Amino acid sequence: MSTQRMKAAGLMAGVALLGIGGITPANAGVTAEGQFESRILWWTPPTESRRWTDNNTTGDYTGIYFSGCQSDDDFRGYDYASLTLWKNVSNAPDRSKGTRNNYCGWVDYGDPDDAGSYYFNLSGVGNGDFIKIEHVKVAW
Repeated sequence: MSTQRMKAAGLMAGVALLGIGGITPANAGVTAEGQFESRILWWTPPTESRRWTDNNTTGDYTGIYFSGCQSDDDFRGYDYASLTLWKNVSNAPDRSKGTRNNYCGWVDYGDPDDAGSYYFNLSGVGNGDFIKIEHVKVAW
């Protein structure tokens, strides 16, 4: 068997094993509970995304994908965006589900294991003051 075929077989076996174990990242190519796609036009911290509802009917991870990333720092360019995942809590402070740096790719937050309304907040930018992201995908 060629090396390329062995790598492909190993990858497929790993994906199958993760699915059987109940750990399924939202970006694994399997249908997640929900998703939306958008773009970010020159956000600066603190800016919030739209809200979405996670019924928590699956064990999928919540993930945020960026591509086509730019910052207003022409010299250094885009480095990362710090994103905090929040659960909206009525009549109480919202609950943080963690902060991750997105270096222009996928960032997984794990399974929030908590049904409710969620959003992410741009809490920091690596270089510059503003970011522009051509393609944003949020899946849960």
